[in-house]
Amino acid sequence: MKWFKRMIVRWVREDWDKAGTSEDSATYPMPTGNRRKNLIGLVSDDVESDAGLNITVRKAIGGKIITFRHYDAKTDRSSNKLYIVPDELDFERELGKMITLESMRG
Repeated sequence: MKWFKRMIVRWVREDWDKAGTSEDSATYPMPTGNRRKNLIGLVSDDVESDAGLNITVRKAIGGKIITFRHYDAKTDRSSNKLYIVPDELDFERELGKMITLESMRG
């Protein structure tokens, strides 16, 4: 009975090896290091990813609340900065200053 198991194992290995080199790789997906690196690179370079600086503006009584969120993929951490702009100040000017400051920290 061992000869039968060895034969099955050999067939499976041959099919597995063929899947990585032939055009039938769509039917036998083989995760390889290079393929994985390429997929990760595509995801992290995507324009729609959270790799950049995200800004949220909310209204509050007496002013506006601005939240800056930045995700650092190297450390897998997200940092948040919260600013309050009172109604007495020019909102556009203050927001421009905050964006410049946070972009330089980047």
